[in-house]
Formats: sequence, C-alpha cells, structure tokens
Amino acid sequence: MKLLCSLTLMSCVSFIASAQHNFEFYNNGSVVTVEAGAELHVWGDFYMQGASATLTNNGLIKVQGHSYSDNNFQQRGTGVFRIQNSDINAGETQLISGSYAVRGGQAQIGVNDGSFYNLELANDQGIVYLVGTGSVADVRSSVNFGAGPVQNRIITHDIALGIPANGSGYSAVFGMMNPTAGLTNFLNNTITMNGNMSGLDVGYVQGKLRRAINPAGGVYGFVQGLEPAGAGAQRGVQYSLMDFGANNYNVITGYFQTGLSNAFAPAVECSGYLMNYFGGVDHGQWIYNDLSGSGTGTYEMRVWPQDDNFTPQSIWLISKDNSIQGTVNDCGPSPVGLDRAGFNGFSQFGVVGSTDFFLPVELININANGIEDHIAVTWNVASETNLSHYELERSEDGLQFQHIASINGVGTTTSAQSYGYDDFDVRYFTQYYYRVKSVDIDGDIEITPVVSASIQNSSGAFDEHAVVVFPNPTSADFAISIQSSVERSIKLELFNAIGQVIETQTLHLQKGNTLLNCSLADKADGMYLLEIRDTDSNQVITKRIVKN
Repeated sequence: MKLLCSLTLMSCVSFIASAQHNFEFYNNGSVVTVEAGAELHVWGDFYMQGASATLTNNGLIKVQGHSYSDNNFQQRGTGVFRIQNSDINAGETQLISGSYAVRGGQAQIGVNDGSFYNLELANDQGIVYLVGTGSVADVRSSVNFGAGPVQNRIITHDIALGIPANGSGYSAVFGMMNPTAGLTNFLNNTITMNGNMSGLDVGYVQGKLRRAINPAGGVYGFVQGLEPAGAGAQRGVQYSLMDFGANNYNVITGYFQTGLSNAFAPAVECSGYLMNYFGGVDHGQWIYNDLSGSGTGTYEMRVWPQDDNFTPQSIWLISKDNSIQGTVNDCGPSPVGLDRAGFNGFSQFGVVGSTDFFLPVELININANGIEDHIAVTWNVASETNLSHYELERSEDGLQFQHIASINGVGTTTSAQSYGYDDFDVRYFTQYYYRVKSVDIDGDIEITPVVSASIQNSSGAFDEHAVVVFPNPTSADFAISIQSSVERSIKLELFNAIGQVIETQTLHLQKGNTLLNCSLADKADGMYLLEIRDTDSNQVITKRIVKN
C-alpha cells in the first residue's frame, strides 16, 4: 500500500502482510499525524521522503521492516518510534537509512529536522544497522537499547559492505541531540566502568556517535565502541566521558581507533616521571571533533579502556593530539577511569604511562669549607626538574638538623647549575654538619648527603678568634669555648654594666679546646663583660654577654 494523501491516525492502524517487506508505508510528500494514544503498526518497510512530507508523531509507530528517508522530510511530535520485528521478519536485523537527522546544529532542532523523539530498539537479533554513507539518525529525547526481550546496539555501517575494524571506517553517525547532560537519555545501556566488558558489549553505539552539548556544560558520556571481539582485543565498548564548563562546542562527534600511536618525545610530568610509554600502539585512541571545528571551553576527559593490553606502568595520564596538555600533574595510577582536566578544543586522546621517576635535581657534588669567619657551603647539579627551591639545613651533632636558609633554583633545566651559601652564624673550633633539601613544585623532596666543616684559628694565636661565647644572648646558662695552641693559665673576670667585678676565676688550660659551662641564673637581666687574661703575657680578650 502506498500512502499519497494527508492522513490523521486517531486509533490503532495495522497493515497485515504475508511477506517480509510487503505492504510498505510510503509517504512521498504528504502530511501524516499520529495523535497521542494512537498507534501506527507497519509490518513492512517505512518510507518518508519529499520536501512536503511531514510526520507528526505524538503516539507510537512500530516498524517491523526497514526505515528509509531522504534529506527533505520533516518529523515532529513527542511520540515513540519503535524498531521491532516481533510479528514478522523474525530472526532478521533491521536498518535505518537516510536522514532521520537534525540537519545542522542545535539551532536546527525543530527547524530543519527529521529526527526521532523517542527511539526504541527491540530487534530480536540485538542489532539495528544505520546504513548509507553520510546517513544520520538523531534522537531528540531518548534512545532505549532494551525496549524488547533482547538488548540492542546500533551499528553505524552497512553490513553488506563489511564491518570496519576501526571507527574511522564507519560511514554513518548516530546522534543524541538532547543536550541534557548525563546518560539518562541512553536507556538500558550496558556501560560498566571496570575496564573489562567482554561478554557485555550490548546497549551501545558501534561506530560513530554524536552528542549535543549544553553551553552551560555538564558531564557527557559517549556510549560507543567497536565490534565485540573478546578479552584482549581492544574492541567492544570504549567508554569515555567529558565534564564541560561553559562552552560553545554545540555538537561533538566521536569514535574509537585501535592501534593509533600517540607517541611524542619523552617528557617529564606527573611530579617527576619521564612519560615514555605510549598506550596508543597497544590499544588505540578516542577521536572527537566539534561540529563547528572552532568551539572553545575547558573540560575534563575521562576514559575506560576496554580489554587493554597495556604494559604495567607506575603512573598514567591522558594525552591530547600526541602531546601533554591539560592540567599539570593531573595523573592517575591506572588507565581505567583515568581523568585529566584543563583541556580545550578537540581532536584525539590516548593514554601515556611511565615507571621512570626523575628526582627534582641530579646532584653532582656538595661541599662545606671553613673560611676565616664563616663556613661556605656549595653544591652543583647537572639538571633540575620541576624544582621549587632548595632548603639548607645545619646541625651540631649530625642528627638534629635545623633550617637556616632557602635558595631559589632555576626550576627546570638540563644545564649544570652551581649554588652556595655563606654561614656566618658559626663558632670557631666547632664542627658543623650541613645538608640540602631540593623541593619540587608538588612538595616532594630529595636530600643530599651530609657534609661538615669548622672554622679554625689559622694563626694559632691567643686572640678574639680563639674564644667563643654561646648562646649569646642567654636567659641563664652559657658556655665558653677557648682554643689554645699551648698550655696556659688564664684569669676570668665578669663585670656588670657599671664596671664592677662580680665573678673571678683562675684556670689552667691544656693545649687544644676547652669548654667551660657557666651561668647567669642568679644575675639580673642586662649586659655583662667577660675578660679572659693570659697571666703570662697579660694579653686580654673581652667578650660582651647579654642576659634577657
């Protein structure tokens, strides 16, 4: 039967046929309306074509043959279009061909539009083909992969031409033009997020999928992949999602391509790892493009590789266009559920890994030397990677270290660098220990070996350099370190601020260093003078001590 006139369906209309594709529904330019509550059952094929052909479906259309259209007809309404071979054509797959599409971006929804509102898939073989080079089947509300007893998937290619091994070979595109974020408009999909969906590869789009994106953003999953082929085959569902901020991408189309290399020159990332394993060769990449080709807006990308063959790695990141892009150090321990933020624009995405960790610096040497009145600490490095700064630490026992200085580094360089610090806050004849912490931009540290040095009185004379008082100022107790090149007798006298002698003591010093423990605990706060007199030469060394 061919329909050549205007038809309004207000109740269930059935066309009973005895052959697979007989009694087709053929509209070559008429206006057809299926009102709410009405049903149109077509036992054969369904045709819509012609510039004046309009289908307003507010009820249910069930087609048990194939569905064809051209690039002119218009489809309206909020009803259901069900592809189901429950009464006839059992055991055969069904196809969609032509332009059941929003012909353009989101602005063309309802204007230049042949798309379905609710599409239900209920073929008893679990497959509905979308055939014809350039054919598009769009949905404005939802697609139901499980409207019948067997879950269906959509294959965006003609089975007669052979199923392509990769997404780039699929000739048609299935679209979700409902810009609502999430997966609620993909009913009864079988997406799992464990990285291994062997045996579960139903309820998805095999080939190319496009989605309308809300300018305000949101999380958009791409329920797509390749033909199921079992564990380790890098096929089946290759799920990914994108979390958008404000954007103007409008419509994004994607597919998956196996064995597509994402190699680039090894680079340091993920807080110091040399990223040198490229998973595209072993697995493949996700390819995405926006309709305009020039959309902008930042987003986060997340991927769930199916049945991967990746070599084990310590750290992973998502690459974009065979390079490291996005948020610095946004990495993860596994390629399954891996995410990375800060992307802008579209092309291809793969995963990269590494087991080689680079420390913040490559140390050449570190030295400490006593020079007259200070100790000079120097260190040299061959390279720096994501370095924040250096921290110099000092100890008097080699065990307990205290921070004494911060020194800025270059940051990232492969050229040798030299650094140094002069420590004047030291005493003569005291051994000091030094070490340097290199701190990267994430706060990770590397500590150098410990070096030591002291200041010696090079002349050996009994002069002011031979005597050190510490701590000074003091709250009570202090010590006097006296270095003598010979045995000698000395007299100690402590004077208060008005010049009165308040303590006197005579001692005999051995050759070498003598340490005297003293106290001002019973004295008032203020300034005191300590005179140390060599009784043989009458030479006097004076030190000022402050108690507070």
